Amino acid sequence: MAAPVIRSVTADPTVLLPGQSTTVRVDAYHPDSRLLTLSGRVSDPTGAAWDGPVRVDLSVPMTVQLGSASPGVTVTPYPGDPARFTVTVLAGRGTVTLTATAGDAAGRTGTAATTLTVPLLLGMSTEKGARTQRVVAEYPGIRYMRDFGTDGGDADALPELPPLNAGKFVDAPSAVMHVSWKDDVEQLTGWLDGLNRPVYLTWYHEPMGDVTPTTYRTTATRVAQIVAAHRNRRWVLGHGPIVTRYWLDEGRGDPADWGYPGMTHYGVDCYSRDTATYWPASRMFGVAFGKVRAAYPGIRLLVPEYGLVRTTADATGAGRAQAMRDHVTWLRQQNDVDAVAYWNNWAEYELGDPPLESTAWRNLQFA
Repeated sequence: MAAPVIRSVTADPTVLLPGQSTTVRVDAYHPDSRLLTLSGRVSDPTGAAWDGPVRVDLSVPMTVQLGSASPGVTVTPYPGDPARFTVTVLAGRGTVTLTATAGDAAGRTGTAATTLTVPLLLGMSTEKGARTQRVVAEYPGIRYMRDFGTDGGDADALPELPPLNAGKFVDAPSAVMHVSWKDDVEQLTGWLDGLNRPVYLTWYHEPMGDVTPTTYRTTATRVAQIVAAHRNRRWVLGHGPIVTRYWLDEGRGDPADWGYPGMTHYGVDCYSRDTATYWPASRMFGVAFGKVRAAYPGIRLLVPEYGLVRTTADATGAGRAQAMRDHVTWLRQQNDVDAVAYWNNWAEYELGDPPLESTAWRNLQFA
């Protein structure tokens, strides 16, 4: 007796953004199955008879299953079709392996696998309201955006978690929000109760000079604890501190100042105000990333804010457009970088006319 055989496992589409779904089909057969065609005479109730083939189906019953050991994967059987599945991936950048198993009643099995890809998320951030609505319209491929929360008018001036049914969560429905807030960490529990889309989280972005490292680490540890205990934790793709490239590089900062138990990501805001030249990726990102990687091997990286000032000699913006293409190419080659968002909020960084730079970023989103 032979084991079942899987001819193929196919997914459409194979590239998914966090929270998206795909249809997977498994083509399997059992080598011991037979479809016999016999010669014979067939008659009907009226007595009419004629010669014709008779087919006898001796198929061996099989069951088909699909699963994955990758995090954030949900597999749902398709009603009425035992070889078809809906797969939803709620995870950050990486490769997701799906394994199909076909089995018979005797316990014999055949397996085959396919992979899905979650790409680097490319996005853009600006201030709330009309400016966000405008960039979403002008850059329809935005997949990652910062939302800093807003002070709710309490006794302090610290921003609280943003509403889930207004502001950027409504204006940019297809973007993965990277949410920051600086007020009470304990409000996170209630906020997560209403969460129904993927997010990244950071308590108190760029804390250097505002919060002591000890206070930061103690408080941010609560983020990890709250997320881990919450029923909606699947929507949180990751969380961790955000510092600046300048602080890590020229400022010689120590990334360990802000690392806390349970964090999954480390964000670095990367800017250049150099009006003489466009920096290579090794300087723009490499030095800062190297320090974080050395302090926390295996940590996932984010570039929540990224911006370049146009150099004095670059009258048309062609140079800045090429620099952005070079930088994104480099980031895509780094397997531990999950997302980057261009900071289109200040005049010195804004991608406007002439359109070479804005076109470059728009095209990069779909590359």
